[in-house]
Amino acid sequence: MLMELISRLTVLLLMFLFGLQCLKIGLFQLSYHRTKQWIHQFSNNPFTAILTGFAATGLLQSSSVVIVLAMGLVTTKYMKVTQAIGIMLGANLGTTITGEILSLSLHLPYTALLIAGVLLIIIQHQKTFAWGTIMFGLAVIFLALENLGGSISDMMILPGAEDWISSLNHSTISALFFGIIGSGLIQSSSAMFGVTLTLLDQGAISMSSAIAVILGSNIGTCITASIAGVALDKQARVVASSHIWYNVISVVLFLPFLTLLDTVSYWLASEPGRQLAHLAVLFNTLTIFFFYPFLKPFEKWLTRLHNK
Repeated sequence: MLMELISRLTVLLLMFLFGLQCLKIGLFQLSYHRTKQWIHQFSNNPFTAILTGFAATGLLQSSSVVIVLAMGLVTTKYMKVTQAIGIMLGANLGTTITGEILSLSLHLPYTALLIAGVLLIIIQHQKTFAWGTIMFGLAVIFLALENLGGSISDMMILPGAEDWISSLNHSTISALFFGIIGSGLIQSSSAMFGVTLTLLDQGAISMSSAIAVILGSNIGTCITASIAGVALDKQARVVASSHIWYNVISVVLFLPFLTLLDTVSYWLASEPGRQLAHLAVLFNTLTIFFFYPFLKPFEKWLTRLHNK
């Protein structure tokens, strides 16, 4: 029973990641080169850099790719560190678009998307293939999420599972570290959002715990940019560390207000999934407003940190 459930959960998580990868491939086919040019051209000041980071991440569905692109432009002197940090802020907000899409999984007909996607993929035309890959990816993601809910319900009857879920509900730190470790291991905050969304929809965890997990996943997903920064110059490493520090500081600032965020979520939507997705958008927007006036001092502090 246990091995069967673990196998099923593993397959469903791999399905989710496969669907997410298909979605990214389709979006890359449509917009990668254009987005790369936008990042270079429309990042003249921190404000436009934030907007560019948001739009680029929305199109590519990968904040890590956008941040690594910005780090590369910093290394080649085509972009200043402050602009790259602005790109990072926008990328953090842009990744919430994935959460909004995932929260629609109960409302979109994945069977129709799957059939349409397969038909478009077999047509030998680049843009048609890209759209087909996007539709197919979304269908696989929604299918995985639907079946994940049933598997989590089965998991709750296993010895120790109830205690583990209880620890997430009664300890904010446990929920936070679950988000950090989970996102760090699977290298996808989107996948972590999908798992959290399913736990929330099944009533396994409370909204406060779900918010803590999402906050933690924001930190866990920083690993990709940090690894990329090791191979680049000092300025690129400043950008990579800005991603980590930004998310850590944001979590420290907002973690004491989980109860308030929980209350606010009920004003945003009627369904738990939509509430969590909207709350992620609100959280990332508020942190941008908080950080924006301090971008220059933030960059100087990080530069001094790396000069030691």
